[in-house]
Amino acid sequence: MILSSDSGMTSNARHLPDIRLRLAESSDLDALCDIENRSFEVDRLTRRAFKRFVGSETARLTVAEAGKDGTVVGYALVIFRRNVALARLYSIAVLPDHRGQGIGRALIAQAEELSLDFGTPIIRLEVSQKNTDAIRLFTENGYREFDLYPDYYPDHSNALRMEKVLVPNAMHLPSPIHFYHQTLPFTCGPAALMMAMNALDGDIELDRSLEIALWREATTIFMTSGQGGCGPLGLALAAYKRGFEAEVLSSRDGPLFVDTVRKPQNREVVELVHYDFARQALDAGIAVTTGPFGIAEIEERTKRGKMALVLISQYRIYGDKIPHWVVVSGFDERFVYVSDPDIGEDHEPYTGSDCLSVPILRQEFDLMARYGRDKLQAAVFIDKKAG
Repeated sequence: MILSSDSGMTSNARHLPDIRLRLAESSDLDALCDIENRSFEVDRLTRRAFKRFVGSETARLTVAEAGKDGTVVGYALVIFRRNVALARLYSIAVLPDHRGQGIGRALIAQAEELSLDFGTPIIRLEVSQKNTDAIRLFTENGYREFDLYPDYYPDHSNALRMEKVLVPNAMHLPSPIHFYHQTLPFTCGPAALMMAMNALDGDIELDRSLEIALWREATTIFMTSGQGGCGPLGLALAAYKRGFEAEVLSSRDGPLFVDTVRKPQNREVVELVHYDFARQALDAGIAVTTGPFGIAEIEERTKRGKMALVLISQYRIYGDKIPHWVVVSGFDERFVYVSDPDIGEDHEPYTGSDCLSVPILRQEFDLMARYGRDKLQAAVFIDKKAG
């Protein structure tokens, strides 16, 4: 949402008035709504949204007070995702008659401090491409453009994606892949595979027809409930059929997720599908290695130009004990960079910007990439075919 073209923030501050910054309280809701209504014509935060963010464990809502009476004249909202080293400056606004005094700059600095306190050394935001004053303000404060979000605002204007690394020289953003948001709860594997294939071949179109086609080819048929998800062999075969080399690492020799299928006849189908996939993989010459593996094996393959799809548990991000596929897009000394096709629930203010090349501490990712009580591990690596 951050900074529509009507926000009026400017970087030519005259002087910093007597302001106090503090975390918002429920008693600030009226003032926050007034600031919002006077700052934005569209895409406004509602009173209900502000109420949800006050005191939230995964958000910090700061207000700026001015004058002896402590009038709330501005706010900044930064949100986080659990166990992800990335914060999002979601919205910031200052009352029109208090702009140009450095309050916005102070709110930005406070949002950055709170991000560091939360353990997130990278902060990102979206800003309207029309809002040159805000873009200049963020640029002067060390933010850099790294992507464009077309048709982002309700008026169909574009948003610039900007970020700032709060710990200098700690990391760098890898070459970004094109983001694709899974459109169904059970298509994380196909969405991740699409992003990986597109990164290797720009002619691969990211659309829903391909998403569903890949799911049909790679699905394991049954899961705990609802439609089946995709296993590593199915995803590897789908990539192979489209001209990519594929490799699979799996900690288990045999069908995955079968323990979650309650009905014996359904388990039998899962096993039949697995062994048929295994036969096809053998015929195709797809390398399948069984046994435990770690970040070193994934990193070594990505350094050779392969794209990695890794199975993780969503529990450490969303609190859901659900297997989930992500794309690993890079490494540095501290972080694994992951593109996640799931942007969360509809009520959560996340976008593709929050899910593209997200930094996760190496040790945290190593825990994520082990699903269930058996610490199941699976990864698919794809590469362009030779010649």
